[in-house]
Amino acid sequence: MKAVLCSGTGGRPTLTFGEAPDPVIADDMVLIRVELVSIEAIDVVKLALYRSGLADVPAGGIVGCQASGTVIAMGSAVTRFGVGDRVVAYHGCGSHAELFAAPEASTWHLPEGLDPGSAAAAPFTLAATHDTLLARGKLVPGETILINHVTSSLGLVSVQLAIEAGARVIGIARDPMCEERLNRIGLADVLNAGRDDIIARCLELTGGQGVDFVFDVSAGDRITQLARLVKPGGRYAAFSPAESLASVGYGRDGTTPDIGRLTIMPSSPMQDPLVHAQVAAMLARVAGGELLLPIEHEFALCEAAEAYEFILSGQPFGHIVMRP
Repeated sequence: MKAVLCSGTGGRPTLTFGEAPDPVIADDMVLIRVELVSIEAIDVVKLALYRSGLADVPAGGIVGCQASGTVIAMGSAVTRFGVGDRVVAYHGCGSHAELFAAPEASTWHLPEGLDPGSAAAAPFTLAATHDTLLARGKLVPGETILINHVTSSLGLVSVQLAIEAGARVIGIARDPMCEERLNRIGLADVLNAGRDDIIARCLELTGGQGVDFVFDVSAGDRITQLARLVKPGGRYAAFSPAESLASVGYGRDGTTPDIGRLTIMPSSPMQDPLVHAQVAAMLARVAGGELLLPIEHEFALCEAAEAYEFILSGQPFGHIVMRP
């Protein structure tokens, strides 16, 4: 099969497109002929770790965690799926390929009306945002949340969930042309990362009070600014909050920030039955148009390196998907 491989020794690993062995499934796995691959935020984080030498490239070298498609084979212990079922699946690696092997426990049927692009983009983003904002973050009506890199896939879902929760939402966007599109999903207060003084504008919007919650989807480029805006007892969510906040060391009053630190991840594995049920319920909402998962652009799978660079440029409004 064709696949995207992360390879390179003694230096910076690169993404290449080439031949790879077909996956061999275990008894509890399904084999999926991939229709669309989503590049998830966690994929971008992992690639950065591979390139920095902080994590090992997965065995076999095939990257990616999520894809939609059709089941073509199952292990002997699989009971919920059959050949021909349209599904989306999550696994730690292997999705950037023509064939994807994933555990039954982290595979979902596609609800009627759910297009394969939105399906491919859904499970991790839905699980991570719901868990971080609501289950662990305890966002409640009347609180104010500041979302950095709001046009990202995680950012756009977090806007919708935060508004549903009754919170006031302020977003930071890099592209001023996105403001009208953000308004259409209910976000009224949009800060321009290239134009606005983020601290001054945010304090102006909150009457000098700051925010209860920062949801920071970026690579930490504004950590020094954003940590200062969190009220004592507030929450800061990022991909590596402990390390990021340790580098700040102070709040608006010059003291160490007294804020909760959350990692933007599901708190339980994607195979966990509770996570599976939560994602299934949210997939139905996406299919019904209650939650929007915008797809910014579709690349060919052979263009994976370009797709990742496009994401790192900060341009996408929503997800990037790839077609084998």
